[in-house]
Amino acid sequence: MVLDIKTTFEHVEESDVHQETPLSFSISNSAVTKAGKTIRTYMNYSDSSGSHNISEEQFTNALLILRKYRENHTPCLVILSNLLQKKLDRLDISKDSIVSSRTKRLESISMKLVRFTTTRLSQLDDLVGIRVTLPDMKSLNKFTDDKVFCEIINSYYIDNNIKIHDYICEPKSDGYRGIHQIFNCKVEDKDFKIELQIRTKIQHEWATIVEILGSLNEVSFKTGEGEESYLQFLKLTSVLFSIEEKAPVISNYEKLTPAEVCIELNKLEKELRVIEKLKSVNSISFSEENTAAKYYLIQLDLESRETSILPYSDEQEANENYFRLEKTYQDSDRFDVVLVSVGDVNKIKEAYPNYFLDSNSFIERLNKLLIKYS
Repeated sequence: MVLDIKTTFEHVEESDVHQETPLSFSISNSAVTKAGKTIRTYMNYSDSSGSHNISEEQFTNALLILRKYRENHTPCLVILSNLLQKKLDRLDISKDSIVSSRTKRLESISMKLVRFTTTRLSQLDDLVGIRVTLPDMKSLNKFTDDKVFCEIINSYYIDNNIKIHDYICEPKSDGYRGIHQIFNCKVEDKDFKIELQIRTKIQHEWATIVEILGSLNEVSFKTGEGEESYLQFLKLTSVLFSIEEKAPVISNYEKLTPAEVCIELNKLEKELRVIEKLKSVNSISFSEENTAAKYYLIQLDLESRETSILPYSDEQEANENYFRLEKTYQDSDRFDVVLVSVGDVNKIKEAYPNYFLDSNSFIERLNKLLIKYS
């Protein structure tokens, strides 16, 4: 399915699109492809003894093209976010749900180009993304089963070759659960891809802990790195949460009873002391006030355990400062920066708890379930 702002969205209210959002798409497809190849080549040899003929200037110029290409996704991101919020309102499930969007970090994009050696930059479908977090499986099913044009409908997208990955019915081998859908969005004859993630609160809590533990251990559990004991802890936690939601569990774990899952989790907890570690690291947050803000730049200092939130009403200013900080911290593991948009500023921490090292909900839920199923 192609989402065309000039046609598909012709009945969308003008207020659904920020008027300052630039519709400038001067970057050619060939320039984007070339930039991706330059970044991949440079990154492949930056941490090895090999050599390449990519100069620092060429690499910087490639990053600038990537930055502009990433920013050009914004019009589609804004419109789809508004449509999703309208859908939640119409279905009367918006009260405890959150629509949030984020712009993928340049470092993450670059490393993905390295991991997927044959993928062109223009083929990446998660440079920008939207997440809808719903309170439970009942509301999630109501959301995904709804059959309304321009909103999330399973059969329509399947018929139109939109990619859907249902990791709730078939959880990933690492324990990740959620539904991912890829939208093809067309603006001024340019095609962009937007990733939508749909999760329940329980699924979001689990994914958040993967991020937080990864930050604390300086590994990427998301990509399979880290000690096997931690990976097993995350898998078993996912299984327990799946049982609570009466949903399918990871393959090869189906025969475990809830009590057996709890026994194994308790053993690993005694060995790893995960809950104790998580309790000790909630960050202190600082925020500037801006009632007109539409974008928020979140910066986590893993050394001082401090999180700062910088609000912006101007998209271009937000993107410029985001890029500046990304360049500043590109060789540092101390800082984690992300540019996000959330309809309600009070829900930033709930939408992105990993940037606040906030694991309270996860700890509370895990403790309750360990008691319930032991």
